[in-house]
Amino acid sequence: MTIKVRWFPTLVKRTRSKQAETSVEWREGLTPLDVFLGEGFSETDAEAVMAVVNEAGARRDTPLQDGDQLEFLVSIQGG
Repeated sequence: MTIKVRWFPTLVKRTRSKQAETSVEWREGLTPLDVFLGEGFSETDAEAVMAVVNEAGARRDTPLQDGDQLEFLVSIQGG
């Protein structure tokens, strides 16, 4: 029972795992924010990152289900 996690390239170097793709053991009530914090980020960091679950935008407090695919994306803007 796992969640597959993909990290935006600029986030990889800041994760504890230092891997672009990881997996997390699923548990009841697990949220994208839990996964994000578990990799060493802060709640302040989470404000600048978008969670995507199964290719759809998700809130950070959305409960994950066994087998979900979770991605963390960073918005890059230019001008």
